[in-house]
Amino acid sequence: MRWEAGYTRWLIGLVSAGLLLLGGCERDCPFLEDGVCDEPVNCPLGTDEVDCIDACDSGENLHLFAAACAHRDPPAEPTDDGDPSGGDRHLTGSFDGRISVPSGEWLPSNIDRHYTLHVPASYDPGRSHPLVIMMPGHRVSHYDLPSYTELPRAADELGFIVVFAEQQYRWDGENRWAWWTDWNWDGQADSNPDLDYLRVIIDVVSDGYNVDRSRIFLAGHSRGGAMAFIGSLELSDIVAGACIQSGFTEYSYLDDRLSSWDGRKVPMVFVHGIQDPDVGVGYADEMVERIEELGWSEDDDFIYYRMDNVRHAYQPWLNQSWFDFLAARPLAGE
Repeated sequence: MRWEAGYTRWLIGLVSAGLLLLGGCERDCPFLEDGVCDEPVNCPLGTDEVDCIDACDSGENLHLFAAACAHRDPPAEPTDDGDPSGGDRHLTGSFDGRISVPSGEWLPSNIDRHYTLHVPASYDPGRSHPLVIMMPGHRVSHYDLPSYTELPRAADELGFIVVFAEQQYRWDGENRWAWWTDWNWDGQADSNPDLDYLRVIIDVVSDGYNVDRSRIFLAGHSRGGAMAFIGSLELSDIVAGACIQSGFTEYSYLDDRLSSWDGRKVPMVFVHGIQDPDVGVGYADEMVERIEELGWSEDDDFIYYRMDNVRHAYQPWLNQSWFDFLAARPLAGE
């Protein structure tokens, strides 16, 4: 029964989080039974079940409590084995690696770029697993991403492999980590070093682990969100979809490249706060407007969490929601 499954997950969540204290849930969720679904703003996931049932069933304002609704249901699982890459490694946990790829500053020289790989404990080399590549914002180290995004916990729960990818450290006067979104997209799109880097990461991980090649997704925050948007389109032959949080896209890409796009409608999830002082919500509005003009349909091809009272921050409570949306839209086979 759905209710029984939800109750079991609720109870397990309380025990694992150490929330079953003397005095019951009220001690942890003083807003319980106030008629408002207060998760995840005021109440830990699972404690405000009584208030969230009707709110989730209503289907309205889901951007306010999508995490509570996702928590009540079992994670969505692929109904097929996708397109297995066949890797046979058995190691699980988190590992650091590096690969040699072209530099954006000293072409055709190569440089080392790093990444952190997290393989869930539930990984089974006998079946394929989705792959998520997460990209940080401008000047942010990829080593900060596991705790900031909480994606390792989501990977363990939902059964996907996640890579935290490093931006190139650029010595172009500012000495910073930065994705090559500011590229000559009109004449040199095929030589963009970040696209080469992402392709190599996908190949390296797929050679070692049994990756579902039909469910490879890009995710990013801020400038990483820009690269997730660009990368999902430019690599639409191997990338199934993207999650863009607090992101933007260079107008040179929108005008010189996207305006003539005639490829696949890549599934996308946009997440942006209207109080974002660093990357205004207008950038996300613009991206959504552009893809709609090209034929993307809301709820079918993309969803947009345009959130009140949210600034420039990644939203980990939406991890299951955006992953479920993308996982249900795999890359079609030949």
